Amino acid sequence: MAENEIILRFYRRPNALISIALALYGISTHFKTGDCVPKIKAVWEDVKIDPDHLKDFGEVCGLPPHGEFLYPLYPLTLIYPLVLRVLGHKKAPLSVFRMLNTRLQVTSHRRIGVDESLRVVCETGALRILPKGIELDLTSAVQADHETVWESLHTFYYRGKFGEGNSSHFEQPELSPISEPKTLASWYLPDGIGFRFARISGDSNGIHYSSSYARLFGFKRDFAQPLLILSKSLSCFSDFDPSRFRLLALFKGPAYYKSNVTLKGLPTEEGIRFDIYWEDNRKPSLSCQLSR
Repeated sequence: MAENEIILRFYRRPNALISIALALYGISTHFKTGDCVPKIKAVWEDVKIDPDHLKDFGEVCGLPPHGEFLYPLYPLTLIYPLVLRVLGHKKAPLSVFRMLNTRLQVTSHRRIGVDESLRVVCETGALRILPKGIELDLTSAVQADHETVWESLHTFYYRGKFGEGNSSHFEQPELSPISEPKTLASWYLPDGIGFRFARISGDSNGIHYSSSYARLFGFKRDFAQPLLILSKSLSCFSDFDPSRFRLLALFKGPAYYKSNVTLKGLPTEEGIRFDIYWEDNRKPSLSCQLSR
């Protein structure tokens, strides 16, 4: 273990209630520029896929039967419980309850079989001080037989003043607006599934299932986890190859429950550029690029 590195090991799925309790107990609010932030790594060994959990994921997302492989974004349900433990650790820079997930990058190297034994790793990455907050990257990997088969990078934002920025050499991932996009699909987001999907996905933030809690943070009501929206979106692309792909998703705003969602996009040389809209909102809730 490297100096100033914290390793958390798990041999079963981390309990969400315990994770929240630990985050409350070790809540951190005093990060300052120049503070030493240790690398925090969570490792989940010998992961076996629960067929009922996988089935529930597909049902809530409105997906067809999965067959012998995992759904393309299902590995995120293995990663989110580790994310909560890492960001909720007392040595994390700030409180997990202040974070906002602003973007996600996924790289799939091959399909993952439902019967494979997996190892999941999640660890803190770069920390950037911005004019109005800080960004923290979390890198994750799903491994099978010592081979990395699936990777993700989450970026979280904490609002506040933390001194002069140190991100001048970092180029933020951006996506150009789509010129004359075509409507590719639309569906209805029913009320009452947020808590169930929070338990399935591991993304247990109360803003996704409690209207009262969401309003405390300035939202109209509870809204869907990006994973729910993205999983449904990928299933709408008939020529999508789930074996090898890259996905960049920029989280722009909420897609509220009890409303209609519209998927608009156009093919590109790399794959497909698409945006996801809530009701008649002119600005997308998610902007995405799916590449081969």
